Amino acid sequence: MPTVLIICLWCVFANLATAQPLEFETSTTTAFGDTALFHVQIPSHYDPNHPPAIIVGWHALGGSLVEIFAHQYDEMCEQRGWIIASHQGPNDRHWNTRLPQLHCRAMLEWLDEHYPFSHDSIYMCGASMGAAAGQVWHNNNCAYDDDYFIAATAGGSQILDCQLRQEEYLAMGDTNRSMRVAFGGLPSESDSIAYEYHRYSAVHFADTTESMHFNSLTVPIWSNWGAEQFEWDAYGYNAQRYAILRQNGAQSRFAAQGWEGHGFNIMIPEEVIPWLSQFSADRFPDTLSLTADEDGRYYYCDVTLRDSAYTFARWDIRKEQETKRLDLVFLQNVAGLTVNFVFPWVQIDTLYCDWRSMDPVNQNTQVTLTNMPRNRIALLDGFALYRVSNEGNLTIDLNGQNEFVLTFDSTHVVPSQTEIVRAYPNPFNSDLTLSINPNRAGLTTINVYDVLGRLAQSTTVQLYLQVNTVHLSVPDLPSGAYWIRSGDSTPIKVILIR
Repeated sequence: MPTVLIICLWCVFANLATAQPLEFETSTTTAFGDTALFHVQIPSHYDPNHPPAIIVGWHALGGSLVEIFAHQYDEMCEQRGWIIASHQGPNDRHWNTRLPQLHCRAMLEWLDEHYPFSHDSIYMCGASMGAAAGQVWHNNNCAYDDDYFIAATAGGSQILDCQLRQEEYLAMGDTNRSMRVAFGGLPSESDSIAYEYHRYSAVHFADTTESMHFNSLTVPIWSNWGAEQFEWDAYGYNAQRYAILRQNGAQSRFAAQGWEGHGFNIMIPEEVIPWLSQFSADRFPDTLSLTADEDGRYYYCDVTLRDSAYTFARWDIRKEQETKRLDLVFLQNVAGLTVNFVFPWVQIDTLYCDWRSMDPVNQNTQVTLTNMPRNRIALLDGFALYRVSNEGNLTIDLNGQNEFVLTFDSTHVVPSQTEIVRAYPNPFNSDLTLSINPNRAGLTTINVYDVLGRLAQSTTVQLYLQVNTVHLSVPDLPSGAYWIRSGDSTPIKVILIR
């Protein structure tokens, strides 16, 4: 072998053997306007053309952005070629509220620009205060098109219910006052403060109608706690209660470790990271039970809340491609819901629906379906009641319970304004038959005017989005010429002969 070739090969292998991950600390500006500080490790053989998975670290109460790096997670990430990053948050006692979430998002946006990572393989991993941050993050950031939709999360000594933990601190002699700073006070002080505790907790055990945990039921969760009694009392028993609430949810692991410890000390990276690696982001689950704390997108649903103050919106959705089903149940405080048909279904010509409103206060809900067959007539149980818009949107008002079949007809053309296609016989004697092609379904007024433009008779009829046959009787009108108009149609002239 030529000497030059041997030297070149030796140089290549030497570089591979000595390559080191890139580790650094940097900062960026958040959407709030403050500064997000974070620590990052980029794997030694990082290739932007093949974006790797990423682990996002959340530190414990009083901890720092390098906490996860002190427990060999960086070494495991280097072995797998993953990025690992951890932010400090606005302070070391931030309790995963809105501002630290903005810090986390700013960090991810910066990394995405400088060191792209896989958006299907984002894993969160935290300790104690930050142990349930993955669930809290997902509860509030679960839109299907969110670039930072997580695949799975892991935590040691998870503080799941912040209100419950605050009550425990008070019972122990007010040993931790950081929560009232993060959440604005004690939950007993006002409904608005209690709402902050509930929306930034993984779960609210006392009343699940005020809990966001439903949103993360489809996210796999790893949960550990230590062997000592304090760990069981503070974290273990609550984790078991949480596991029961999740028993029909995604694959999860809830277990006490066999030794005393807390936070990252009871999470073995050689076990946690391979477990996390099994999962990728699941943006389009067939069955969802969802909670919204504000208007926005949750998975593939856009929700508008009613005006009820400090009341979560709650709804369930189930879709099934094989049978072309869409079932909806509105449980609480949903004024409007848009279901975005962005999931990979074949073309829709029929949709079987069972929609129910069980809201004890108001059962009127407006439902919009997107990406329906454009410019088609939508027949509800055979009646042409709706028209799909040029953008592919179909809106239906729900009141109570409706089980129905939607079919989409491409043969009928809806006019821009209502047309009276035909009036016969003409001339007529008392009874007239009209063929009407309306531009919208619903109750419509048919007006009869004399030659002076005076209203002679008015009749209300139900019209569907098809050519409707309407029988009109005018027994009390004298002979003469009349004009007939339906809704916004152009008037047509008829002759009445007695």
